[in-house]
Amino acid sequence: SAASSAAVSHAGALARRFHSELTLLHVNEFLVVHPLSGPLGFGITSWEALSAEHLEARQKQLEEFGATELQGVEVKRMIRGGDPAKVIAACAREQHSDLVLMPTRGEGAFRRFLFGSVTAKVLHDAECPVWTGVHLAEPPPYTPDDIRHVMCAVDFGPRTPEVLHWAAALAADFQATLTAVHVGLGTPPGLSAQSAFEWHEQAHSGAEEQLRAAVLDADVQADLLVTADGGVPQALAAAAREKGAGLLVIGRSSGGAASKGLGRRTYAIVCGAACP
Repeated sequence: SAASSAAVSHAGALARRFHSELTLLHVNEFLVVHPLSGPLGFGITSWEALSAEHLEARQKQLEEFGATELQGVEVKRMIRGGDPAKVIAACAREQHSDLVLMPTRGEGAFRRFLFGSVTAKVLHDAECPVWTGVHLAEPPPYTPDDIRHVMCAVDFGPRTPEVLHWAAALAADFQATLTAVHVGLGTPPGLSAQSAFEWHEQAHSGAEEQLRAAVLDADVQADLLVTADGGVPQALAAAAREKGAGLLVIGRSSGGAASKGLGRRTYAIVCGAACP
């Protein structure tokens, strides 16, 4: 697809920069054939024959896919069958992958509720970082080599140091500026204008001190930004646009509805961000 072609361009740029092996994985979902004539219809007498013919065609497509974008990159191509999200997460574990890169289609919430999202499931299940973004649905105007500003969202959870270290290492490699951003709490309803102003000032000051302490504890160099809560996904998207971030790094959680922090909003952040 066009989205995968754009993703392959990103993957090739990253692989060349980090001298990495790249695995192209295509997951073939279960085919349903309605019987019209013969056991399987259309004169097909064997499910194995149909499956083999289909996989042969897919393998040929995969062998030719990304040839131009991946020149000079060591590439392994794999076809697997089954549920795409489960197979992607399992293959990443088997291959000891350092990064999964895949596009996000970013359909509306109702469609995601009905059909689910492969990317959302991979974000939940994968043990390694996942590089994604709805911008990949169309050819991006730049490659990872053009990233000059990395933004890292911080929610003060237990994995904050790990997320900051990962963002700082990537920013250093790209010789990019790093900004640590925290989305503050919204103003409680019912306050007078004066009280709301005082509450906001105190909350902002406290969050800034906590953010400074988190960055110092992680021993990384980063600019600090505390933004008001207009909803976390919306606030992070606005901050990334305002600062011209080329990459937004966030933590993610596999917890349920009771989980706190950025994790429960991961997919909304991905679909709202204007950058990877």
